[in-house]
Amino acid sequence: MARRPVVQIMMSSIFLGIWSVGTNAFVAQRPIASARPTTTGGASSISTIKLEAAPAKKVHILPTEADVTDAVHQIVETSAKSAIAARGHFSLAIPGGSVLKVLSTLDPESDWVEKTTLAFVNHKCVPVDDVGSAIEAQAREKFLDRWGLADIVSLGGTDDGTNEASEYEAKLRDLPESKLARDADGFPVFDLALVGVGDDGHIGSLYPNRGEIDVVDGPWIVPAFMKDPPSISLTLPVMQRARSTVISAAGKSPKYPNGKASAM
Repeated sequence: MARRPVVQIMMSSIFLGIWSVGTNAFVAQRPIASARPTTTGGASSISTIKLEAAPAKKVHILPTEADVTDAVHQIVETSAKSAIAARGHFSLAIPGGSVLKVLSTLDPESDWVEKTTLAFVNHKCVPVDDVGSAIEAQAREKFLDRWGLADIVSLGGTDDGTNEASEYEAKLRDLPESKLARDADGFPVFDLALVGVGDDGHIGSLYPNRGEIDVVDGPWIVPAFMKDPPSISLTLPVMQRARSTVISAAGKSPKYPNGKASAM
């Protein structure tokens, strides 16, 4: 009996992962979350923060890029309608990369865009009108202007990562809870966070084995200095605390000529 080409099928398929509100992925465990040095018998010690990396609640492997695109479109539409029905507003966070291509073919089915606030999961510290590098400029060109979405939380447009992160967090904190809800710990709760992923394991602009990914108890935004110019990124707890968090990988590009999913 011939063996089924499982590996080939898996390597050419698409990954779509979803965290739903209530999972414990990347949440700081409070009993050991002291950040202050402690002294016992003359010896100093520093308590650490533990990360609990719970698995995503749903993982879908879909046959084609078109299937992933359709799935993300449905998730956006459903999340928007549910949020507006529940509290009158929809908060959406988006990344760059392949997710922008996915969103570029979405035609909103109702007037939810008029009741939407959009922020960025991550963004390079470049002028916001730089179509070659700025996620906002690319998103506006591909779909935001066509949608007519006006309530966008923009960066300042400088190459100062630390200052851009601080100012972007201040802009998010200035949003009323009617636009961007908070949880009991004071973290923002986006109705939907769409998150990109790379073959090296980075999500947003948070890369493995770097300090930015360990910021889990306090800041909403961190500067990320993996590349030049730097970027800013939502912290892991903010990504995870969204009512729905979708991590997707789909599509071919110069970086992923055989498809992004095959590189995962």
